[in-house]
Amino acid sequence: MAASSKSDQVPKTMQEKFDRITAITDAFAAAHLNDEYAQLIRSATAALCRKRPSPLDKGHDKTWACGISHAIGMVNFLFDSSFEPHLSATELYQWFGVGSSTGQGKSKLVRDLLKMHQMDPNWTVPSRINDNPMAWMLSVNGFIMDVRNAPIGAQVEAYRQGMIPYIPGHEDDSDVFLQLLESGVSILGSRDRASASRNKQSQKTASPKQTTPKSTAAKMRYTLKVSIISGPMTDAFADKNPEISRILEIRGDQTLAELHNALFKAFGREEEHLYEFQVKGTGPNDPDADRYVLSVAMDHSGDEPAGEVKKTAIADLNLEPGESWGYWFDFGDDWWHHIETLEIGEPQAKAKYPKVTQRAGANPPQYAEWD
Repeated sequence: MAASSKSDQVPKTMQEKFDRITAITDAFAAAHLNDEYAQLIRSATAALCRKRPSPLDKGHDKTWACGISHAIGMVNFLFDSSFEPHLSATELYQWFGVGSSTGQGKSKLVRDLLKMHQMDPNWTVPSRINDNPMAWMLSVNGFIMDVRNAPIGAQVEAYRQGMIPYIPGHEDDSDVFLQLLESGVSILGSRDRASASRNKQSQKTASPKQTTPKSTAAKMRYTLKVSIISGPMTDAFADKNPEISRILEIRGDQTLAELHNALFKAFGREEEHLYEFQVKGTGPNDPDADRYVLSVAMDHSGDEPAGEVKKTAIADLNLEPGESWGYWFDFGDDWWHHIETLEIGEPQAKAKYPKVTQRAGANPPQYAEWD
């Protein structure tokens, strides 16, 4: 379920410990974070208090406060300067007066105890849950899909089982909507019929969407942020690299195959594998997205692909700033990447493209050495 629905209730024997730790974390959140972070940290503290036996029975209050805050920060990219609020790990340790090795160790313990991971939907701040692809990805008959593209019945059942934070389109009234359905009210109630009517009317009256001519788009510079959201990485590597992303620039007349080659080098990979790009969906692995594949997969990839990577230029994708799309590398180890189109602008004179302009995180080994 969404983090906002988590309980702060703790056993009476742990109430004093909970109050002491959260007094510290509330002060920290007030100084550097916000109310969302403060509440999520309190919920994590309460969850640790409810464990039998509680790990909080041993250790200093400020050390636990530091570890819990750091753990929640890692899930929500607190240490990434492109996010707000932002704070470095060093600044966090200094505020609590805890050494970095101690803080890291306690954070790792918290994440292990609560089974946290980066982009964990259960521990994502509510304002970002809609943009967290991991909150909406479900396995259906072995196929990963974005439940927001599923029929309403499947969405309702996923919410009922606590698998998604809310029913798409009913962020503020999912529980009421669910109760109405269970009482026999039609799924397409008056509220939804009115919404559908408004959408239909707006489609009739809206002016045609303005798109950039391909001749112009081909000359433009596309700035992309490519982030690894899942892959065969060890916990130790993931802990040291809470964000693994590359920002690169590519011209509109260059192809998806050239983009793949640039990413292959940018992430330090060693062996080629099959890959594809997914565009005009909600993000990685949207079954309704346009799929661009290798030539060998054109006739052997299920639904008909939208195109071949070597024959598809970036300009052909009709990208817009802020648009999200996906890149899937190695159909076995499954390296999933989220791509965000940051900017479309004029290329620099004499610059060679594609080129990487910014890196976050080390290159993950293509083949992890598991313990």
